[in-house]
Amino acid sequence: MTRPPAPPLRLAGLHLLVLWSFAVAQPLFDLLGKNGEFFGARGSTRWDVILFALAVALIAPAVLLALEAMLPRSARFPVHLVVVAALVGAFALEVIGGASESGTVLALVAGLVGVAAAMLYAWQPGARLVLTVLAPAPLLFLALFLGHSDASRLTLSGTPIAYAAAGHPRASAIVVVFDELPTNSLLDRRGVVDPVRFPHFTALQRHSDWFANESVVSEGTLHGVPSLLTGRYPRPEELPVYDDHPRNLFTLLGGGDAQLHVVETETHLCPPKLCAPSGNSLGARMGSLFADTAIVYLHTLLPDDLAHGIPSVSDSWEDFWHNGRGSSDPKDRFERFLPTIAPTSRPALWYLHLLLPHSPWRYLPSGLQYTLRPAPGWSSAEVWTKNQAAVDQYWQRHLLQLGYADRLLGTLVARLRSAGLYDGSLLVVTADEGLSFRAGEKRRPASDVNLPDIAYVPLFVKLPHEQRGRVIRTPTQSVDVLPTIAGALGVRLPWGVDGQNALSPQYRARKVDVAKDRGKHLIVPSVELLARRQQALRRQLSLLGSDEPLSTLYAVGPDRGLLGHSIEGGRRVTKLDAIDRSSPLLQISGRITGARSVVVVAKGRVVAVVPVADGQFWALVPRKALNHAVPRVYAVH
Repeated sequence: MTRPPAPPLRLAGLHLLVLWSFAVAQPLFDLLGKNGEFFGARGSTRWDVILFALAVALIAPAVLLALEAMLPRSARFPVHLVVVAALVGAFALEVIGGASESGTVLALVAGLVGVAAAMLYAWQPGARLVLTVLAPAPLLFLALFLGHSDASRLTLSGTPIAYAAAGHPRASAIVVVFDELPTNSLLDRRGVVDPVRFPHFTALQRHSDWFANESVVSEGTLHGVPSLLTGRYPRPEELPVYDDHPRNLFTLLGGGDAQLHVVETETHLCPPKLCAPSGNSLGARMGSLFADTAIVYLHTLLPDDLAHGIPSVSDSWEDFWHNGRGSSDPKDRFERFLPTIAPTSRPALWYLHLLLPHSPWRYLPSGLQYTLRPAPGWSSAEVWTKNQAAVDQYWQRHLLQLGYADRLLGTLVARLRSAGLYDGSLLVVTADEGLSFRAGEKRRPASDVNLPDIAYVPLFVKLPHEQRGRVIRTPTQSVDVLPTIAGALGVRLPWGVDGQNALSPQYRARKVDVAKDRGKHLIVPSVELLARRQQALRRQLSLLGSDEPLSTLYAVGPDRGLLGHSIEGGRRVTKLDAIDRSSPLLQISGRITGARSVVVVAKGRVVAVVPVADGQFWALVPRKALNHAVPRVYAVH
């Protein structure tokens, strides 16, 4: 049988375009088209999205065709077949990627499919004809993405009319929104903020009105923060951009005399007319967009067991490649924000949304950063591993990073005092979502099981010239924050809101109502959910304690009282993983059977205690606690 001649260059290019569209462009358009937040959270403009779509659909096939054209004629077709095999193999891997076999086996099968397809393409004219007939597909995929997806709301939206309420506040306001901060994380056995572990949150509680039973109205940032700043319940079709939320805190105060100093993260609600743009060039924005898209595609392409070394896409909506250490790094953002706090001749608004104690967890309370090989964590569906001992390690790291957030809060208050702004200003500190640490359950998406952890977040409101705070246990909601700010500043809201002024005598409590991203609501009577939250707090205290220094967080579980004690002898654990001593925080992990807990001992003293689950353990130990000693691990029965 004689092999058909190689297709002409232009037809080969058309075939590459079709294969690329099925293997790469369409999966990305489908995924990102259903998640317009990917673009909205990073502030992508209409033209950013259009250029992105055109580039994804056309640039790679054009480059591949150009490279083929540069090759000697004799080499073009063999190289073309290699590219055909790779693209068909990628498409096949996406199709079979959900199978239960190992990722290596699936990748091998996909590779064989790609090779077979390339051979078919080389020898069967009918195979080439199929690709030629599919030529309209790339344009169809592009049109659907730009005109009929979540992203189309950005590409087809017009420039909104700048709305400004021209409010005239009687005092300056500072609004700080932390992230992934459940109320229980701050509390001690008495149900108040732990004064030993979190002294700066405690000081704020003493000088402000603490709404102890504040609940969010959305499970995540991208609907939660807009609801907090607009006073409106979330609508599932909205993106976290000014176009969808033109009536918000910034337009309420920015149209009058108030100066705005705004640092948003993952939302873009302040219009450019009122807030200076980020200053990133088109090239910088597109570079970040494509870098993050590459990570998204790898997670889409590869089975879970082959994607372990790829940066996570579940911690935020941007900066995946740097794992949150790029432009969205909270420490850098805080350091850029702090100098803007200075005396002013007229009222001003300072707003900061800080991704703390939000994952990735890498800060010690001192601000030192660490890296370590993590314990088994969560799946792409945000479901925790079934090993509670592994989940407990992440709980430890969350609370350690919360200690760093407490430190930054103290720095912020000190800056306000030095600028003469603390006493006479309104200070609001809250969070946009909670977090759950239950093995085998979802860690952030709200469910019936984790709702007590997800729903409740702190809310502190220090009024101008307030000296002594109150604890207000009336259940409130995050949509109440904007009308409460307006009432405290003496500004009339010129539009209707769903929230109420939480400080008003006429305030009416409601059920806890948490919206999920696609519009489903979890609605529970407050009394019932508060009882469940108390149970969750007791569980937390039994594992991690309270009213003790943050250093005691290196002891977890029923035997945590052994921390700091002398240990001599016992059943020694020998099946240990390699220890990386390069970081300020070390992980000592391994396997053992028949033990309830293990203790890590350095120079005769216990420096860490952790439970054992399913024969495994993961202990966190500060490097300085070892003091160059060789750690020994013993079983506790």
